Amino acid sequence: MRSISTLSPVLLLALAGSVSGQADGFFPASIDLSSLDGTNGFVINGIDSDDRSGWSVSSAGDVNGDGIDDLIIGAPIADPNGNFRAGESYVVFGRTTGFGASVELSSLDGTTGFIINGIDAGDYSGSSVSSAGDVNGDGIDDLIIGAPLASPNGTIAGESYVLFGRTTGFDASLDLSTLDGTTGFTMIGSDENDCIGGSVASAGDVNSDGIDDLLVGSWPTVFNQNYYSRTKAVVVFGQTTSFGASLDLSSLDGTNGFIMEGLRRQDEFGSSVSSAGDVNDDGIDDFIIGAPGFGDDFPVAPHFAGDSYVVFGRSTGLDASLDLSSLDGTTGFVVNGIDIGDHCGESVSTAGDINGDGIDDLLIGVHYAGSSYGDPNGNAGAGESYVVFGRTSGFSASLDPETLDGVTGFVLNGIDASDFSGVSVSTAGDVNGDGIDDLIIGAFGADPNGNSAAGESYVVFGRRCRADVNHDGMLTPTDFTAWITSFNANAPECDQNDDGVCTPADVDAWIANFNAGCG
Repeated sequence: MRSISTLSPVLLLALAGSVSGQADGFFPASIDLSSLDGTNGFVINGIDSDDRSGWSVSSAGDVNGDGIDDLIIGAPIADPNGNFRAGESYVVFGRTTGFGASVELSSLDGTTGFIINGIDAGDYSGSSVSSAGDVNGDGIDDLIIGAPLASPNGTIAGESYVLFGRTTGFDASLDLSTLDGTTGFTMIGSDENDCIGGSVASAGDVNSDGIDDLLVGSWPTVFNQNYYSRTKAVVVFGQTTSFGASLDLSSLDGTNGFIMEGLRRQDEFGSSVSSAGDVNDDGIDDFIIGAPGFGDDFPVAPHFAGDSYVVFGRSTGLDASLDLSSLDGTTGFVVNGIDIGDHCGESVSTAGDINGDGIDDLLIGVHYAGSSYGDPNGNAGAGESYVVFGRTSGFSASLDPETLDGVTGFVLNGIDASDFSGVSVSTAGDVNGDGIDDLIIGAFGADPNGNSAAGESYVVFGRRCRADVNHDGMLTPTDFTAWITSFNANAPECDQNDDGVCTPADVDAWIANFNAGCG
């Protein structure tokens, strides 16, 4: 049996010295969006006054099947076909031939993208938009669009629309009223004032059947006529058989999806939803839902502190409804807001794998953190965002963000008062090409260049500290002892040079990683 048990003289020399080097930044410290010229990015211009194009934005996946990812943009106050605030959404196709400094949404012609028209006045379609993954299992990405103020089953029950991707092409515009089960389908809110469709996302594959699923939440109750109701979120399972032209969400029975209801009145459960990736590393996708609102158990829970619920995916035992109070650490867990007025969970997202340990992480926006309610001595409304690292060692039923210590996750603090950093958060993919996922955080109240509330967005590069084998957040010689243990156990931490195997060559790689540091 191979084993390593002593520090070599070479290793001791490496530990005695300190080597720290970092390449020049791949991006400048700041980018003025007015400098986008087609070579470094581009601007997408809305069509008519007060359309509010850009209210919601998302990757569309590859909806036309040409191998290049596309974009989707919502404009919920647009007036398609003369229908006041029916809303529009726009798909802009990705391409390798380049973009000019700007794209005019009015120029979309079916070859460059297309317009998606809402149905009835006041529907606000496009309030939320997202890639749906591949929900019908045909190998092409699909789209989902929310219209939370549509009234199919009573006033503002809400609707959401799934549009199937296809390689046969699109016309310059598409009316959501034409979805017929072959081109897509409509999900119908079940009860008056549900406002289903206020948030939409792909859930990943939460039931482990090999087909992507859908996640749809409510708009906050402040927008509807029943302020004391409990809001909802639903998971709809993808399937290779036909959905039909419409799916009434009251028909979800555990085999085709399930429903969840907020635990407290006015908690705004479902106002943000996202796939969580596989945060417990069991091979099945998980999801996260924000509830940033009031909570009618004040003062037991801080007023408007907010919660975020992480639900683990599973292949068995799903009923027609899921009681969030049953989350016990094995089925999921809740991330609790800290202070009065924080609004934890206003935005939620997978963080991808930001620390490079092979397990997906979580990102939660808390845009009112530091508010006059929560911290009168701080920067009022500067905002925070929480990164919670995924792990295989399990979670408790609840997680207090104050315990995040660099090993379990970390906090990203906003800069100035009223920046509201964390109002929107998302994984950014790997934007600097170093093989590790990055983050993007929005702060719509920031004042760059002296421009009041022009807003800022921050990209945070992911990084991994390969030499910190014992995951204590520090680099010390004890990490080599931990590496020896991982070598003898053929554990993943042994592979320091990313060649997929554990060999003595990883000793030299560990030394290099140690000297490179974790900065």
